[in-house]
Amino acid sequence: MGIVQAGPATSGATCADVRRRGARESRRELKTMRHLMTTISAAVLVALAAPGTLAQDAGEDGVFASQQESVGRGTPVLETEFELVGAGGPYGGSGNAAEGVPPVFLARDGDVPEGIEPLEVDIFNTKDFYADRELWSDPRYFRCNSSIGLESVWGAYPGSVDLSGDNFPETAPWGHCDRDYPREAIVSPYEFETAEEHYNALLAEAEERGGPTVYTQQTMPEWSGRYQRSNDPMPPWIFAHINQMPTFLSLLSDEYQTRFVQQAHHAAADNAAQWPASYCWPEGFGRYFSGPGIQTFHTYFTPESVLFMGGNAGNFVRQVMIGQEFNMDGAVPRLGEDVPRWYGETVGFWHEDVLVTWTSNVQGWTTHAAFEHSNMMQTIEIYSARYDEDGAYLGLRHETVFYDPEALAEPVRLVRDLNKVGMLNEGAPYVFIECLQTIYPIEGRAEPLPPNTTFEYTTPDWFGRPWAQNWERYFEEDMSGSTTQTQLFGF
Repeated sequence: MGIVQAGPATSGATCADVRRRGARESRRELKTMRHLMTTISAAVLVALAAPGTLAQDAGEDGVFASQQESVGRGTPVLETEFELVGAGGPYGGSGNAAEGVPPVFLARDGDVPEGIEPLEVDIFNTKDFYADRELWSDPRYFRCNSSIGLESVWGAYPGSVDLSGDNFPETAPWGHCDRDYPREAIVSPYEFETAEEHYNALLAEAEERGGPTVYTQQTMPEWSGRYQRSNDPMPPWIFAHINQMPTFLSLLSDEYQTRFVQQAHHAAADNAAQWPASYCWPEGFGRYFSGPGIQTFHTYFTPESVLFMGGNAGNFVRQVMIGQEFNMDGAVPRLGEDVPRWYGETVGFWHEDVLVTWTSNVQGWTTHAAFEHSNMMQTIEIYSARYDEDGAYLGLRHETVFYDPEALAEPVRLVRDLNKVGMLNEGAPYVFIECLQTIYPIEGRAEPLPPNTTFEYTTPDWFGRPWAQNWERYFEEDMSGSTTQTQLFGF
């Protein structure tokens, strides 16, 4: 049975109803925004074409591609207010004790929020979350916590506050039940069902306007440098701190809803979060976009290839092959062997000052607090140039549409900025990261071990969702379901 979307109040709609309604609203929003879009003035266009900004003239209609109306990029983000859901967590949820700022929560230590009737069974006290599926649509099942809030109950993040209380689970905290980021702001505003369809539409659009643009070393924009990400264009919903759990669940297929609740339950109820980076496991494709992901990008632009490089607990290296075409004979579109890659394989083209890319052949994996993705994950990413009023280059608007027919109920979108902050030869060079494991799963929980410790260790089944294997081995003996008996990432 599909989950229903529920914000502060639960409706009786089915998952299919929610998807259809969201799609209709997104299309109406798209038409409205397109009607409102305007082009920049001729005076500004002259400034944009100034030497050192871009080494070619604007398109035939006198407007750079980054400013043009498009069938598949640049739709404005739905403007709406949002607040942290809590309880606790990073990104401001834990407050600041030194400055007297309290954590974000609605109730804790056994108190119940005024006007809220708690459920008899919830994520914290349940004996079998699989059997509670009918309750997943109710924010009260999660005590109105966000996903990152549930993961942070025990103070998991550096600087986060332990809100578990002295009589858990009765003292587990409540987030704010009246806060949520709307689903219609997250789902893709475009009508494409697949990444291939989206990419081909943008390519056809570029061809109709005289593209794609083919650069030489002499005409290539001087955009290589160090970039820092910014969330100014769109609230970073993928950080999982501004949504009620049922809203986040409504984005996922039935199987991946189960996996998401499994993750939430074991982090919140068992204090058994399984973070890949803790064990020096691969970071996975989703981590590239997550809160703890890359903050600073070392980016190289050439006529044949674009390289994005950065790191956190591991190294992220993504290469865009300009003008290449995918081999369509495998399980998914690919460039190399028919074997999934951790960060996929990417083709792309230029349309004046816009880079359009298509990533496929991604290894399915997990992103803690956010959702798992499958081997079917593909993305369309659009990097559009941004300029100030004088025509000086500021950086890129990075728009990503995620397509995963196995994990997602429908495509979703994330928009952020990459601000150019320096040249590649300024400051410290990129530091290549090597992760040396000191934390191990001991009876299902991440435990740091001192050197020369001898202990019993179970080798992970890398392509069998090892995080879920830990949970099911140590915490789910008497539960009615399983998530590790399903397809293992195509293997």
